[in-house]
Amino acid sequence: MNARLGQQARRRIAPALFLAGLALSPILVLGVGPSDFKPSYNFYSPQDDVQVGRENSAQVDKQLPLLKDPEALDYLNGLGRKLVALAPNNHAEYAWQFRIVNSNEINAFALPGGYIYVNRGVFDAADNEAELAGVIAHESGHVVMRHGTHIASEAVLAQGGMAILSELLGQGGSLTSQLAQLGLGLGVDSLLLKNSRAAETQADEVGTYILYLAGYDPHAMVQFFQIIARKYPQRTSQFFSDHPNPENRIKDVDAEIAHLGPFRGKTTDTPDFEAVKQQMAGLDPPPQPRGTPKIDARKRPPSPPSENLVRYQGSKFTLDYPDNWQVQHDEDSVLLLPMGGMVTGAEGETSQAYGAAVSIYTPQEGSWGLVDATQELIESMRQSNPQIHVLQQTGMNLRGNPALSTLLQNESPIEGQRETDHLVTVRQDNAVLTFIFIAPTGAFESYAPTFDKMLQSIALAK
Repeated sequence: MNARLGQQARRRIAPALFLAGLALSPILVLGVGPSDFKPSYNFYSPQDDVQVGRENSAQVDKQLPLLKDPEALDYLNGLGRKLVALAPNNHAEYAWQFRIVNSNEINAFALPGGYIYVNRGVFDAADNEAELAGVIAHESGHVVMRHGTHIASEAVLAQGGMAILSELLGQGGSLTSQLAQLGLGLGVDSLLLKNSRAAETQADEVGTYILYLAGYDPHAMVQFFQIIARKYPQRTSQFFSDHPNPENRIKDVDAEIAHLGPFRGKTTDTPDFEAVKQQMAGLDPPPQPRGTPKIDARKRPPSPPSENLVRYQGSKFTLDYPDNWQVQHDEDSVLLLPMGGMVTGAEGETSQAYGAAVSIYTPQEGSWGLVDATQELIESMRQSNPQIHVLQQTGMNLRGNPALSTLLQNESPIEGQRETDHLVTVRQDNAVLTFIFIAPTGAFESYAPTFDKMLQSIALAK
């Protein structure tokens, strides 16, 4: 950290560690005013949030396709700023910038300091402005409750608390480089974006408060989350990976509304929303993800995997894969797949039907038994794939690391076919590293020898 940040951090160490001893998860407080929304312990300042968000945003802007349509951006920024003006704990330093990701996937995320991204698919799926406002208000809740740098603070605590923080302070350098040393990184893969169920509950509470003050029916937020999970399962897998569904979501929001009192208004829709939605529908369709194979697996299957393997070198792991496969970085996952391994659905969404995918999953606080964390991951997957079920689960050893092998069956994105998935989970630092090997059930046996070789080649970073 620079000298100023270093002095601030030193002044925060003692009280922050004291608070950390009291609670390791966000404090959930129902209430009716800004003073009732209290972020959990944090080693960082709101100015640090803005710095981290700005540097992450620069990285994200390079990784994701952004929609540059001025009318849509003007509308989103106008609506977003109207909502965040009502947010509790809204520090003057926050940037509050809103961007549209040109993707049909239904997702949204917030970076520390007020950088909010909403996918084009959210506009398409939302039936009215209240639902879109609910998404923005929820993401604003993550910002003002400072969930991103709370995750960073937990990483500091887990790796030695005062000792590791003092060491980082002594090394100097940028705040971003110090977060990288904690394994948090930048961009769409950053663990700063992996919220717990407790954090999701807090964001719902803040979102409810914002919608209430803005005159929207606060129920629109949770209703939208329910509708997209049921109506668009293939387009929401990333959303429910980043936003694990809290228990009793509707009940908790109803309780918060009861504390707030009678509605001040019940705005549902506006002509501006309908005009922007219609105008966006007339734009060119979103681009296919970079490197997406053009062959459609619904028409003919991919070529068999090559027996010659090449090495993929990642920051968290290495593994070998067939040399006739391609590598894609799909937001927070690494995809290894053959030509034709992706399927394009009727609504334009793309899903993986063959190959392997590697990602990081951060379980909720307290779920550090690998079996419990894996079960939580599977339940999260069910939010967008309700047909998924477990066939078999056994313990295994992954290069000296205790791991869990889970065989799953699911609906394949190839119409009329079932899919078999081999999920392997292993704990790494404060998260679970997940490897999933995918093929239609009828083809899985022929892919199994390749999947076994890939699994045996995995080496985890130390």
